[in-house]
Amino acid sequence: MGSGKIDSDKKVLQKIFSPDFWFLIPEYQRSYVWQTENIIDLIDDLYYAFTYKNENEYFLGSLVLKRTDNDEFDEYEVLDGQQRLTTFFLMFAVLRDLLENPSYKDTLQQKIYQRADELLMIPERQRITYQIRDDVEGFIKKYVIEENGTSLIDDLKGEREKDNISISNMANALLVLREQLQEKDNLDKFVQFILNKALLIYVSTDNTEDAFRMFTILNDRGIPLTSADILKSMNIGHLNNDKDIKKYAKYWEEIEGRFGEGFDRFLNFIRTIIVKEKARSNLLDEFEEKIYKLGKLKKGHDTLEFIKQYDEVYQNVIELEDNELSNQFKNLITIMKIGLRSEDWIPAIMFYYAKFKHQKLDEFLKKLEFKFVGDWVVGVNPTPRLEAMNTILKAIQKANNPDELLENKDIFKIDLDEFKRNISSDIYKKQYAKYLLLKIEYLKSDNTVHLSGYKNISVEHILPQHPNSESQWAKDFTEEEHKFWVDKIANLVLINKRKNSSLSNLDFIEKKKRYLNGRIDVFRANKVFIDQKNEWTPEVLRKRENEIVEMLIKN
Repeated sequence: MGSGKIDSDKKVLQKIFSPDFWFLIPEYQRSYVWQTENIIDLIDDLYYAFTYKNENEYFLGSLVLKRTDNDEFDEYEVLDGQQRLTTFFLMFAVLRDLLENPSYKDTLQQKIYQRADELLMIPERQRITYQIRDDVEGFIKKYVIEENGTSLIDDLKGEREKDNISISNMANALLVLREQLQEKDNLDKFVQFILNKALLIYVSTDNTEDAFRMFTILNDRGIPLTSADILKSMNIGHLNNDKDIKKYAKYWEEIEGRFGEGFDRFLNFIRTIIVKEKARSNLLDEFEEKIYKLGKLKKGHDTLEFIKQYDEVYQNVIELEDNELSNQFKNLITIMKIGLRSEDWIPAIMFYYAKFKHQKLDEFLKKLEFKFVGDWVVGVNPTPRLEAMNTILKAIQKANNPDELLENKDIFKIDLDEFKRNISSDIYKKQYAKYLLLKIEYLKSDNTVHLSGYKNISVEHILPQHPNSESQWAKDFTEEEHKFWVDKIANLVLINKRKNSSLSNLDFIEKKKRYLNGRIDVFRANKVFIDQKNEWTPEVLRKRENEIVEMLIKN
């Protein structure tokens, strides 16, 4: 292992967790932060690959390593990839304790820990040593290295409540891994798949700068890297000192951990904010051709700071972490996130906030939403809809102040007549029905409550689609009137539970009781309206329709 040598390869997990590699998590690395969701996603993805693509290699991601000056054994500092590596370290301990076969148990224990052998002068050694600040070594000895340590459920639940970030998250990971893995069929074969088919790619050198700079050579060997991997190595490889490299590598890992599978999506938002045009090729080519070659950003510090800035913007304005946001703003963003199928509006609000912060932010979001939804309801095709958002991005760039932007009627214009016609016609089967009903909820709300936490939202008819011929409905509606009103917006409400078809044909008074006593969770604005009515007739629907349509047009 001469100085300056660069190794890169792909290795299945049994080779990564073998005497060829001993890992050190240095103190400048962050804590272990994976949450329940990250772990469940990993197990689900692995089990799906095992079930349906058993013969194929399964790519898990990448490791960037720096060889240490250790003559006794092959030790590597983990510069990047420690979260995933630690998760498998914990997973092998759980599998060791779940499997019955003694030889399997022994193999897994060897992946985690080397037993001392005095005769052969082999010292005891664990596969990963943690120098991070959280003092996790004691925890690892008790729960990971000790056989049956992961079976100490009550103790682990206690550890999970501790303030120590790594210990709390590792305890949670062991509990979640155990819960997820013990219910899997063919666990023996699944472990065989993980050890022999799941692989990591790595690059290692004696030099931190080289490690990131040379990462892209893996691509030349036909080993698949994500666009995010290459962008990262390309930019961190442009930094000139160890301190910056460690700082930005740690930051990148944090942001990637936060976005998970959505990280490329976030990088695409950034691409859109810079380029302000529809993407014509993959993310990496877009950065190379439309950003770097045109001098819109420089590789290295500039790009990394830009990503850092927009991560903060995203957390503040899309994840609503800015405490100064109004409830009106939070509620409108929330219904957009729940009800809109496309996210092409997100770069515009991020760019506006980055430039103008809270100045007229509520007013801008209302105009942006009305334009975006208006074009969707009117039936504008996806490409012109996207171009409209890019036009707004360009207008934000040019504007010296919010008023200049907000007074630009052209960029927010929609076909109001067509919009009115579409929302006044049968909307039950339209893709935008649920969103428009959420918008009514928002417009009728006093915005003292933050609308959130909704799952399983569905659209319910009040006048049923197939009323009983003996029912009150048949007396109140002629066949023509039923046909006219049944799928109109005035006859639809949002409920926050799965539909219950046994309730759908009840007469209005009976249905009203079910809505109001909580048997079905109707959204608040509709609940208030229903509460005020003792009948549901064509006349009630006519008035309600006029009110709703006017409200949606006025925005």
